[in-house]
Amino acid sequence: MSTPESEGIGRPVEKSQDLRGDSTRPDTNGTALPVPPEEEGFWVSSRNLERLGRVASRSSRGEQVNVLIRGPKGCGKTTLARVFAARWRRPFYEVHCGAFVDAEQWFGKDRLNQGETWYRKARFIHAVETPGCVVLLDEINRAHPEVLNAILGLLDWRRSLWSDDLTYEVRVAPGVVFFATLNEGEEFYGANPLDAAVRDRFPRTVRLDYPPKREEAAILRARGLAPRMADKLTEFAHTLRKAARPVPVSTRQLLVAAEEVCEGASLREAVETSVIFSTDDIALEKAALQALQWVEDDPLAAHADES
Repeated sequence: MSTPESEGIGRPVEKSQDLRGDSTRPDTNGTALPVPPEEEGFWVSSRNLERLGRVASRSSRGEQVNVLIRGPKGCGKTTLARVFAARWRRPFYEVHCGAFVDAEQWFGKDRLNQGETWYRKARFIHAVETPGCVVLLDEINRAHPEVLNAILGLLDWRRSLWSDDLTYEVRVAPGVVFFATLNEGEEFYGANPLDAAVRDRFPRTVRLDYPPKREEAAILRARGLAPRMADKLTEFAHTLRKAARPVPVSTRQLLVAAEEVCEGASLREAVETSVIFSTDDIALEKAALQALQWVEDDPLAAHADES
């Protein structure tokens, strides 16, 4: 059974020793799986960093590890997997699960070249066959269950499966880490409940949340926003998140608002563009306008202590 471990974003990721050497790792087609660059301004709590460290330790010993990442929209679930790969210098490959409509896409497809048909192995297979690779199954519950069924053998104790198209048994390389992100809730159209068989194959779960006020304001300041305006935006977001009917204003939306302000927009214009105009819910729009009005009117609001 998965054990959710709830920690939000809390302190910057520190640079670590290069455990894999080169920043790219060639695959059998001569292409390369890159190590992603460091994510500037992304914050990870100390507890979650410790959890990721334990995953990296097991991976370094050659174990294959599966980790499910949960959390509200725009809190950095997808980025966390990339941060893991960058910190521990691992090759990285990302799969957008919602784009897969056929199970055969996991393995490859026929290509036509100068009148001849040939079969090209999928990059996903190259990734799982690359030692130490970090494979991100992004928004895993947007894929149809039948599509996911095709790779269950790679995610469980077998760590292998036979491919008729490739005509060989695909084996997960030592140290490969599978991360899967999950969007849950009625607001996510096109998402399916995660099949119990798939969930059971991710025995480790990391739960993210939005950053505390200080850290979130620091993220906005790092993008060039003035300190007072950064404080106002984070106060606006935290007011809505803690309302009787919470409004999930994401860090991603605040970053867009910060960009708008830096381009000359007023606070109200920036919030309208990034948050208010994005909802069709009149009640939520009213709550957002009220929170914005309160932050605009109260000069002390931006400096309120964290609860």
